[in-house]
Amino acid sequence: MNNTRISVAICTYNGSRFLHEQLQSIARQRRLPDEIVACDDGSTDDTIRLLAMFSHKVGLPVRIILNEQRLGAAKNFEKAISLCRGDIIVLADQDDIWRPDKLQRLVVALDGNPGAAYAFSDADMIDGNGALLGVRMWGAFGFTPYLHSFTASSQLQILLRQNLIVGASMAFRAHLKNLILPVPSGWMHDYWIVLLGSAISYGVPVPVPLLMYRRHAEQTCGWKKKDMWQSINESMASDEEVLLRKLEQFRELQMRLRLYYASTRYPIERLASLHEKELHLSNRVKLRSAAGLTRIRGVLLEAITGRYQRFSNSWLSIVRDLS
Repeated sequence: MNNTRISVAICTYNGSRFLHEQLQSIARQRRLPDEIVACDDGSTDDTIRLLAMFSHKVGLPVRIILNEQRLGAAKNFEKAISLCRGDIIVLADQDDIWRPDKLQRLVVALDGNPGAAYAFSDADMIDGNGALLGVRMWGAFGFTPYLHSFTASSQLQILLRQNLIVGASMAFRAHLKNLILPVPSGWMHDYWIVLLGSAISYGVPVPVPLLMYRRHAEQTCGWKKKDMWQSINESMASDEEVLLRKLEQFRELQMRLRLYYASTRYPIERLASLHEKELHLSNRVKLRSAAGLTRIRGVLLEAITGRYQRFSNSWLSIVRDLS
């Protein structure tokens, strides 16, 4: 018998429109969680009443925490994670719908990979009315082409280019709390978790949709489809301050890992990838303040290294740095 304890961390904020459906999907799991930790970030709608009603009706321990001040999505998840007591922590958005076998399949994936830090699944994407959008999350986020190359040794390099994994699809081992908490300002909690998890260990993809991931106008964060011109405009709008913030964020990531590995040997190849990412961001910051031929030469030299392809949005970032 599996004695693994599962905690579900759900964060809410004015989510009454969709929350009931999500809570019911958690209650219908074939492998029920051992506790649900719900952190509300100052809802003014019916959210808190729905949580209270659910806690009284469901035969599961439910802890409801009301934040005195608004924390925002990342810090609210940080708080919920810190309060979880289980061996595995599963993140839940307030507006999704879980398949009945979600927890079961994620736990099986982690049980089958004892060295893994986290597991994550695909999802069907739905609109605000629950209608299927005809696209799956891995395809929308660009993860599908990397599925077969997302190995323990290569996945950190893949993730250093962009975040491809959504927190709502993920479960991770509770011992990661010592590494991931607190989540530094500026980081989204899911990207921070998967980068650190893949830096010290690896993540396991579960290639089936285990939830319905909702896309709607009111969501705080999430996937939004961009066409080519939107991508170009977003890239061109990024300035030196944006790159400086990213540079500082990745320095924070490396500092956290150095503290974690203070008494053990760090995987050299992964440290090298993080250093290369930092070097790329640092060079791009310097290029933004250069001019004329100096900038053109610098961009070409950086392009020759292949770092634009490995760590940025390839040609879009090159065009931005030349402009």
